[in-house]
Formats: sequence, C-alpha cells, structure tokens
Amino acid sequence: MKKQLFLSLCVLLLIAAWWAGAQSTLTLNQTTELPKVDGIITAGEYSLITEVADMRLDLRWTTDTLYVAVSGQTSGWVAVGLGSAAMNGAVMYIGFVTGDKAQLKVQQGARHSHTDIDTNAPLEYSMKETAGQTVLELALNASEFIDKGQKKLELIIAMGAADSFLSMHKAKANISVNLAE
Repeated sequence: MKKQLFLSLCVLLLIAAWWAGAQSTLTLNQTTELPKVDGIITAGEYSLITEVADMRLDLRWTTDTLYVAVSGQTSGWVAVGLGSAAMNGAVMYIGFVTGDKAQLKVQQGARHSHTDIDTNAPLEYSMKETAGQTVLELALNASEFIDKGQKKLELIIAMGAADSFLSMHKAKANISVNLAE
C-alpha cells in the first residue's frame, strides 16, 4: 500500500514538473515597428502572440504606445483587460461589431463586475467581425499601463457569444507577460 502511494506521488510530481516546464514564458520587447490598427491582424505585425481557449492576444510595445489585439472565435464580444490578472482592478476594453458599426467601452473591473470609466481612452482602435471571428485592435498610451522599470504586465482576455456589454463570457484567460526594454 505504501509503495503504491509512493509511486502515485512520484507520477504526480513528474506530471507537475513536466507541466511547469511546458508553460512558455512570454516576453514583450520594446520595438520601433508600428502595427496598423485596422481590425486585421497580419503576419509579423505583432512581436508577441499567444493563443488560449479559441482566443488570441497580440502585443507590440514602442516607447510611447502599447498595441494590443485580441481576437476570438465568436460573432459576439471580445475584451482585453490590463493591469490585473483578474477582472478586479483591470482596465478593460470590451467591444463587438453590429452590422458594420463597432461598439467599444472602456471599463474598470470591480470584483466580478465592471463599470464605465472616463479615463484610459484608446489613442486609436478598430474592430472587424468576419466569418465568426471578432478582432479588436487598440493603440494605448503605454505609460498608463507600464511604469519605468516595470518587469511584468498582467492581462486578461475574454469573449462572449452575444453583441452585448452585459452578457457573460464563454471563454476567459489571464496572461502574464515579462517586459524587456
């Protein structure tokens, strides 16, 4: 019995060690190249790309601007939150496309809800919905989310099935990115 318990524990530790090693470290470097904020993500446009749960996050960081693109396999809303690994405390950009009109709100997460805020407006944004995929691209003032010497940027991404700022998410993920100037 003790031998079987010991072997089970060893297998669990090996799986945990493999899983930790399999998790990739995401690093965002500063660059001088600028993406085009047009709601279309092209190859090479962003310097950091990660995918999770039918969603994709693309980032590029210049001296003054943080470019963020979030896309999801949905004809509903997509969102990205910055500054927190959870909804609570994150500055969130939530948007969807109805017909050919983009709807975008900037909101602050508070516990498990969010409310509109008048700060952190994007410098530029664009949205497109094509063939069941919704894309939100943002150009943000980098200094609002990245302080000099900051080593990590915490983000959340999510998507929902409806064109509504009030509907629940059908997928969500938190992402931690190392920053390298």
